[in-house]
Amino acid sequence: MTLPPELETRIQQQASRAGLSMEAWLQQQVVRQELEDYAPPVASLQDELTPEEWVRQFHAWAENHDRTTPLLSDEAISRENIYPDRL
Repeated sequence: MTLPPELETRIQQQASRAGLSMEAWLQQQVVRQELEDYAPPVASLQDELTPEEWVRQFHAWAENHDRTTPLLSDEAISRENIYPDRL
């Protein structure tokens, strides 16, 4: 197979950085891609629980927080204070 010269150069640079031959680097990339495609989707806790159980656990989590923590002022959470470099 013939690759465009700029692509071949880029692949060779990547392979050199990884300390591999171009062929070994390409094989590694193919295996990684296959593993990503093969990996089963990660189920979230929300997918595993009934809606009622999810709500119960959410409320338990929320109740576990300290209610005496002071709230931030409107000024503290204003866009200008959060992103001072974007005025």
